[in-house]
Amino acid sequence: MATFVCKENGLMPAHSPSAMPARPRKFAGILLTLLLLAALLLPVIPAAAKEQDLSAFVRQGMDLWRVPGMAVTVVNSEEVLYRESFGMTAIESGAPIDENTLFAIASTTKAMVAAAILVLADEGKLSLDDKVTDHIPELHFNSPLLTAQITLRDLLAHRTGLPSTDFWSFFLDMPVDEQIRRLAEVPPSNPLRTGFIYQNTMFDLAGIVIERVSGLRWDRFVAQRLWQPLGMRHTFGARSAIPGDLQHVLPYQIKDGELIQSEWDTPADMAAASGTVWSTILDMGRWAQFLLRGGVSANGDRLLSESAVEEMFKPQQLIPASEFYPASSLSDPSWRTYGLAWFQQDFQGRKIDFHTGSLSGLIALIGLDRASDRAVVILGNRDHAEMRHAVLWQVMDQHPHGPRRDWNQDVWNLYKSGREAGRDRWADIEKSRLDNTRMSLLPKAYAGRYENPAMGEVQVIVDGRRSVLNAGAIAMPMSHWHIDTFLVEYEPWEMKEFATFNIGPDGEVTSMDLFEFRFERLPPED
Repeated sequence: MATFVCKENGLMPAHSPSAMPARPRKFAGILLTLLLLAALLLPVIPAAAKEQDLSAFVRQGMDLWRVPGMAVTVVNSEEVLYRESFGMTAIESGAPIDENTLFAIASTTKAMVAAAILVLADEGKLSLDDKVTDHIPELHFNSPLLTAQITLRDLLAHRTGLPSTDFWSFFLDMPVDEQIRRLAEVPPSNPLRTGFIYQNTMFDLAGIVIERVSGLRWDRFVAQRLWQPLGMRHTFGARSAIPGDLQHVLPYQIKDGELIQSEWDTPADMAAASGTVWSTILDMGRWAQFLLRGGVSANGDRLLSESAVEEMFKPQQLIPASEFYPASSLSDPSWRTYGLAWFQQDFQGRKIDFHTGSLSGLIALIGLDRASDRAVVILGNRDHAEMRHAVLWQVMDQHPHGPRRDWNQDVWNLYKSGREAGRDRWADIEKSRLDNTRMSLLPKAYAGRYENPAMGEVQVIVDGRRSVLNAGAIAMPMSHWHIDTFLVEYEPWEMKEFATFNIGPDGEVTSMDLFEFRFERLPPED
């Protein structure tokens, strides 16, 4: 079995040849011989030992982040270099995780959707530069110009300029036809193709395009054209599609310092092509190998053209550091980009393509070093266990000299400092709270239905002294902050937002400001 931690086994000169003084040719030959002998005398570490090292590394990270269960694989285009499962599917009465245990892969789904679009492009049934409205004619964006210009490529590269509309899927469980209608009400945050904004809804649109062009549901098309030919027998388009006899993990999160089981993120199951797939470490390793082989299956069948694969991994949009993963800063990149469903950066002179996936209580990551023919996949069941980044950089780190940095500890320290900074920012917010203020009206006066043309409808429910913001299937407690502002909290995401009510001249509530949008109060239902 080949090694995967460090492929550089030779010695590199300390200086470039042009910087060194000329030496007699005979002396140069002697020097080269000595260098080669020295290289031969270096100890050779068996692959098994390196695998053991990675297993120890993963366990260390799991201890730091308190992860109940994980699965990790490292592959090249032809071999499985490493595959190991850790922990349990559930803390109580859970089964040991194995290579066939199902995990949510969340947003790593997006690369499969992009690949499906490229399959259709290979067949001449669409083009990446088709207007989205060529395939979804009822779709209108905020301006006629956007409607006429946004392409499939723009969707897959997160460069439409539209702000996140996750509120629709993850809170309101909004049907896709209503999402299409409401897109006309969403003003862009950036001009088209001038900036990166991560936008899940755009991948849901890509899923609709796949369905309309192929005549199959997007996940059925992906299954027929990619998963099945690759032998990915335990990969499903949604949690609801998993057969009852198959084993899957349960989600976990940290709450008040305790590791507890998360509630299923049910609305996320409706997010469709942006991130609902469940798979196993065995299947995801096969998917990674397919990508490393440049679109060819293990049987030698070409499922994607070479040009399609290169298009997928071609940088499409620059990303500023502020919009990239915090852990990336530890790898000291010179540039950051996004391809078609892939984050990209340089690391030790090589281009790394990767993507994470996150749902409440569940995480995933796939990373590719195509130049070195290496990929890693990480799956886990603890909310935002960012040790996944440490594993990524541990596997990709090929520094040939000296001790390797402690990626586990460095990533942990980075996010610890981020959490501390977040607590400091919240402390500053609390300092701005006005003391000893009262609501302008009685609590029940704030109750009612509120609607924003872009975001949809929410409801404020007041039951005695308890107030709740009801957004579709999700109920978020509200507590008085000061004057007519209320604190809205959503525990699974550790989210805190403010809702401010506006009072008209007649002393009645007219609207509510929430999530940087104004929701107008609707008349009571008959």
